[in-house]
Amino acid sequence: MKRTLAHAIMLTLLTIFVSNFVGCGGRPSLANLTARELFDKGKAKYSEKDYFDAIEYFQAIVYNYPGESMVDTAQYYLALSYFGNHEYELAQVEFNRLLVNYPSSVYFEHSIFMKAVCFFEGTPRHYGLDQSDLETAIKQFDDFIIDYPEAELVPEAQRYLLLARTRLAKKYYNSGVVYNRLGAYESAGIYFQKVVDDFTDTEFAPQATYKIAEMEYKRRMYSESSKKFANFAAVFPEHEWAAEALEKAPEAAYKSGEESYKAGEFAQAKERLESFLETYPDHEKVDDARKLLEQLKAMPSAEIKKDDDNS
Repeated sequence: MKRTLAHAIMLTLLTIFVSNFVGCGGRPSLANLTARELFDKGKAKYSEKDYFDAIEYFQAIVYNYPGESMVDTAQYYLALSYFGNHEYELAQVEFNRLLVNYPSSVYFEHSIFMKAVCFFEGTPRHYGLDQSDLETAIKQFDDFIIDYPEAELVPEAQRYLLLARTRLAKKYYNSGVVYNRLGAYESAGIYFQKVVDDFTDTEFAPQATYKIAEMEYKRRMYSESSKKFANFAAVFPEHEWAAEALEKAPEAAYKSGEESYKAGEFAQAKERLESFLETYPDHEKVDDARKLLEQLKAMPSAEIKKDDDNS
C-alpha cells in the first residue's frame, strides 16, 4: 500500500513537472523553432540581459543546426551569454570552441580577445589567492597585440594588459611589504626587485624602488641607500614620496661617511664625506662632515694609506 501510494505521488509530480516544462517554453518546445527563430529569440533575451534564457536558445542552434550559416554567430553569442552571466570558465570554453570549429568566422579575433578577458575576470581579486589565470591572461593579451597589431581591439587589449600586470605587480609588491615588516629583508628584496625589473609600467614599480632604498637604509647600507633615494627622486619627481626621498638621500650619504669613519675605514670615509660635501653643500650636516674630514687630515697619512691598502 505504501509503495503504491509513493509510486502514485512520484508519477503525479513527474507529470506536473513535464507539463510545466513544456508549457513554459522549456527545451522540448524549441524543437518547433527554426534556426532563425531561435537566434532572434536568443538575441532578444541577450539584449534584455536575460542570459540564462539566451544560453538555451543559442545552445539549441549550435547543437541542432551545425550546418546553418549563422551557427558561428550563435556560438559567439552563446559564449557572450555565459560571460554576461559571470560564468567565465564556461565562457572561455565556448570562445575556444569557436576558435577551433570556426576559424574563418568574423568573430575569430574577438573570440581570441574575449578568451583572454575571461581568464582576467575569472581570477580572484584578492592577491593572496591563486593568480595563475591572471598570468595566462597576460600572455594571451600580449600574444593578441603581437599577432593582430592592426585589430580594433588592440587599445582595449593594452588596457586590460596593464590592468592585469598591475594586479600581478600588486601581489609581488605586497609580498615584499609583508616580508619587510617581518624583518626578512632578503626575501622582501627579491619581491621588490621583481616588481622593479618585470613590472616597470605599473604604479608599483616606483613604490618598490623606494622600498628597496628604505630597506637598505634600515640595514645601514647607507651608500647604496643614498644613491637609490636620489635616483628615485630624479626618475619620479612627481611621486608623493619624492620629497621624502630628497630628504633621505643626503642623510644617508652623510651616514655612509660617518659609519666608515667609526669602522676605521678612513680612506673610504674621506671619499664619502668629500662626495657628500660636493653633492649636498647646503645640507645641515655639512659642518659635521667638515669636522670629520679635519680629524682625518690630522691623522698620519700612513694610517689612512694603511686603511686604503687593507680595503
